[in-house]
Amino acid sequence: MSRLFEISNDFAELFDQLDAFDEIEEDDMREAAQQAWYDTLEGIETEFELKAENVAQYIKALRVEADAIREEEKTLAARRKAKEKRADSLIGYLMSCMKQIHREKIETAKCKLSIRRNAESVQVADESKLIGQLVLNGRSDLLRIKTPELDKTALKKCLQDGTVIDGASLVRTESLIIK
Repeated sequence: MSRLFEISNDFAELFDQLDAFDEIEEDDMREAAQQAWYDTLEGIETEFELKAENVAQYIKALRVEADAIREEEKTLAARRKAKEKRADSLIGYLMSCMKQIHREKIETAKCKLSIRRNAESVQVADESKLIGQLVLNGRSDLLRIKTPELDKTALKKCLQDGTVIDGASLVRTESLIIK
């Protein structure tokens, strides 16, 4: 059985033979050759459609499997987050209990626990309020300004309205729809 790309090549070769019919002088011979050409074309089309259908069915199966994996990822992520939250809660509980009995270190055969003093960190009560104050007081050196991003929806509308913008253009691509 031929591969899809081989069938596509057969199509191209078959259409290259069309011009050869003009060179056949006898009408009966030309009609017989044309009929054979059409029969061959029909056979190749049928084989191509069958192969294309099989590839499309495989693509659909891959998409179903990918969707199932995506759903499983969501389930696993939720389980992971629940386990992480539970572990963090137990860490807080254990640390609270250790502080209550004034123990900063516990060492057993299976684990070693110690309460560590972390480096100083910044805690901000209202981030947007602080940003506003920093801007008003000329302290933008304490702000991280993000790189601007294109609003492609607005850009597309401008281009559709006839605005010419260097470096941007409307393009129409193609895609294969499988249902």
